[in-house]
Amino acid sequence: MSTHKVPESERFKGSAKYVEYLCARILVSMLQRLPIRCAYSLGRCVGWLAWKTMKRRRDTVRKNLEIVNAWMDERAGGGDLRREVAEHQTSNVEHRTSQLENKLQAPGLKFHPSAAVSDLNSQSASLGDLEAQVKEVFQRGGANLFSGFSFARISPEQTEKYLSTAGLEQLKAALAAGKGAIILLAHMGPWEALSQLPGLAQKHGIEASFGAMYRPLNNHYLDEWFKAEREGQGTRLFSRRDGFHKPVDFLRSGGMLGILSDQKMREGPKVPYFGVVAPTSPVAGLFQRRSGAAVLAVSVETLGRAKWKISVHPVEWPEVLAPKDRETPARVCNAAVEQAVARSPLDAFWLHKRF
Repeated sequence: MSTHKVPESERFKGSAKYVEYLCARILVSMLQRLPIRCAYSLGRCVGWLAWKTMKRRRDTVRKNLEIVNAWMDERAGGGDLRREVAEHQTSNVEHRTSQLENKLQAPGLKFHPSAAVSDLNSQSASLGDLEAQVKEVFQRGGANLFSGFSFARISPEQTEKYLSTAGLEQLKAALAAGKGAIILLAHMGPWEALSQLPGLAQKHGIEASFGAMYRPLNNHYLDEWFKAEREGQGTRLFSRRDGFHKPVDFLRSGGMLGILSDQKMREGPKVPYFGVVAPTSPVAGLFQRRSGAAVLAVSVETLGRAKWKISVHPVEWPEVLAPKDRETPARVCNAAVEQAVARSPLDAFWLHKRF
């Protein structure tokens, strides 16, 4: 019988899938038990090894960064925005923030870069040096990935030792309207740490439920374990199996719904992303149209060794849209994600062919 005729519930089961699940669970459980600083250092070492041995991936990262760098230079109006971002990341001079904000600002978006940050682990990886950028993406990607697993085992109180927040008042204000909030996420920083967002939000007086869209894993046992882990941390997961109405109803009830908005798509509205026209997911726009939820963007930046910052930024949504207009919402979402990534480009995941 051909594979596509086998029900999905059976195709992703079996002895081979169970062994795969056991191996993955053992590995992840070991990584979860590492102290975060240890996981961070180990991840950088693994990232360095990947950088040394994975030539094709280096080429992929380089091509992605060339596109991002060109976009940043263009946004600077002929100047070198990469140099200014590097200075922004290694300086505490407050007036640089407003200058950089103006150059990153896109029409119609209320997006506010935070005060300057520093990356203590990559002083040599200036944003003006492409090869240094490529190396740092590998090392920082490894550090972020390994550290993300460790966040699953610590409390919100412990989380605040490693993860600071900014802009939660924007989220609280958006939720006050009673229509929920759509949170645009990127594969940026230790995104697994975003599972701590419900607890961190609660500590700041935000009681709303937290949910996320996700792609089911091609392994029934792993998928069930993953969902149980997330739901145990207070995150309700939605996928295509849940249809359209369940996540919309979740938003209408006042929930926060996270959507990874930087994924490469085969289909969807074709709008610019870092200057390259690409198919874009219309999901955030469709959910907003049905729910009336506020839209916000989240960035995750490395501040230093095992130190990160999650920032929440409001996005000004168009007040009037044509009934079948999917392009405008997709364009607004891409612009918001661009600005989130532009805060700390080396924290984004560039190891796949994004463009």
